[in-house]
Amino acid sequence: MAKKIFVVTGLGYGDEGKGKVTHWLCAKHKAHTVVRTGGPQAFHRVVTSDGQEHVHAQFGSGTLTGAATHLSKNMVIDPYAIIAEGQSLKREFGLRDIFERLSIHENALVITPFQAIANRLRELSRGDARHGSVGVGVGETVLDVEAFKEEAIRAKDLGRSYLLDKLKTIRKRKILELEEIISRVDSLPQDTRDRAFLEVANLTSEGTLEWAMGWFNQLAAMVKIVDTDYVADEILGPQGTVVFEGSQGVLLDRWYGFHPYTTKVRTTPETALSIIKECNYDCEVMSLGVLRAYHTRHGAGPFVTECPELTKQLLDSSNSNHPWQGNFRVGSFDMVAAKYAIEVCAKDIDSLVITCADRVQSLGEWKFCRSYQSTVGLIESIPISRKVCELQLKHQEKIGQLLSRCSPDIVTIKTSDPICVGFQFIRDELNFPVYAVSVGPTENDCIEPEYRVDLRFLQ
Repeated sequence: MAKKIFVVTGLGYGDEGKGKVTHWLCAKHKAHTVVRTGGPQAFHRVVTSDGQEHVHAQFGSGTLTGAATHLSKNMVIDPYAIIAEGQSLKREFGLRDIFERLSIHENALVITPFQAIANRLRELSRGDARHGSVGVGVGETVLDVEAFKEEAIRAKDLGRSYLLDKLKTIRKRKILELEEIISRVDSLPQDTRDRAFLEVANLTSEGTLEWAMGWFNQLAAMVKIVDTDYVADEILGPQGTVVFEGSQGVLLDRWYGFHPYTTKVRTTPETALSIIKECNYDCEVMSLGVLRAYHTRHGAGPFVTECPELTKQLLDSSNSNHPWQGNFRVGSFDMVAAKYAIEVCAKDIDSLVITCADRVQSLGEWKFCRSYQSTVGLIESIPISRKVCELQLKHQEKIGQLLSRCSPDIVTIKTSDPICVGFQFIRDELNFPVYAVSVGPTENDCIEPEYRVDLRFLQ
């Protein structure tokens, strides 16, 4: 059995189908491990050919095929949510060894309840100007470690005697940081005010400290907390396939997304590739970028091709409106945004996987955007800056403001087989190879073009 790695990266605003693709790759190649990068705010839905279904948050989307999960050093973890998800998998699917199949890198950042509360209070205080956070505290935790490195809690700290002191330090600092927001909770609208008061009560409660200690120590006793040598020797060393599963999408990347409607973690394939390089892995690596046959966005932020009609036509039961993120929006396939995401990844993407093709086919037509109309003229590409610093955020914010004022030039293809014509346009317009096309929800619905006559143009 040969050694091989697949890296799965979303090239949109998230919800591209990374879970489906990871599950398919694990089933086809009998992958022994899924390595997660990103954070617990990912909700990757998997539907199996025998009717099982699970939305993966921190366990890898190959879990139902038998793959183990490794939460990498680039993962931000939520101990309570890990235990809850593991117990759900054990109960619903009989996976009694689910926690034995989980390893966590010792340097993975741990979200505390106080950082999650701070995240939610900041969002509540923004009123109608919310950033679209999921509300679990990922961004708050990442920013904290950059400013207060020694205070950060990592997986290696779980179960240690000094853990309570670290939790108390973080809580004290959050109370001080949020003084101004707490002082004006009374002035918030009624529904927001009630939620904010609850968050403040939990922030200051001793019971929250006890709650966190219980779950953090329990996780430490249930799973393997490992170092980089373990990853190199025990995960990437054996024969077989490993799949790296990213969270969210490149258009939400901390530095290349359109600030402030972004995540604080990195969403490009470089995150996974850096781990592979660090472990001196020298066998085959295939990096796949995932896009739906139409674009989507969950929550606030620029979305040039958004179409209320398509949002109604392509209702998604697994992506409903979210109390923190906001509404789930649908738009035509955006060639401009797709080109930008591919270019951001430079040479780190080898090929594409296009998902949800069957949903477009059900409409009898396929719509895509080739360019934008704006106050500064025709836009056919989004400029890329690679400064990766605070100046980058200002640049990205200006780009986002420009995109918010753009309108799409929509091309409609009417045909008895819009899938084939549509993917021919994707290949030609993006000048990029397509590895596979998904025409349904399960692993049996992913088709590699060379095995399908009516997709022969992709060869």
